[in-house]
Amino acid sequence: MTPTATGTLGGPLRVATIGIVGLVSLIAFEAMAVATALPTAVEELDGLAWYGWSFTALLVVSVVGMVAAGELSDRIGARAPLLAGVAAFLTGLIVAGLAPSMPVFVLGRALQGLGVGMLAVVLYVIVGAVYAPEARPRVFGAISAAWVLPALVGPVVAGWLAAGVGWRWAFLGLVPL
Repeated sequence: MTPTATGTLGGPLRVATIGIVGLVSLIAFEAMAVATALPTAVEELDGLAWYGWSFTALLVVSVVGMVAAGELSDRIGARAPLLAGVAAFLTGLIVAGLAPSMPVFVLGRALQGLGVGMLAVVLYVIVGAVYAPEARPRVFGAISAAWVLPALVGPVVAGWLAAGVGWRWAFLGLVPL
């Protein structure tokens, strides 16, 4: 696809821009919320020894996702890696949210990492493919701005969920969105 559209919220790119910002917002909320909800999860799952792996698994596997998405995007385009990234992220949220033990929780975090890594790359591929060069800075600004609200409210909402309805909803609550 030749990047020709110059707007970010007008015409044919409105859905793409909203989708990109929405996905980044979900990833950002999860990233901000997990540190708040994790102590409660660790306590319930008796998994203090696995605490560090909750973060490490996501980060390590996200690198795998980045490499895979880059390779796949080059070979077959962005659509399949985008869908695979969303599927991995959502599956990871469900596995972590329903985890009966810390090893399963860490597996969920690893799946989230695969999705996050894939999406981090494929969203940039999409921006390069469909937005004209003069529109890209505005899209990248919107991607950066998508982290602001989750950074402000994510920990508060996750703390409320963990203390009120349960830590699992800091993960499961994102799935319908």
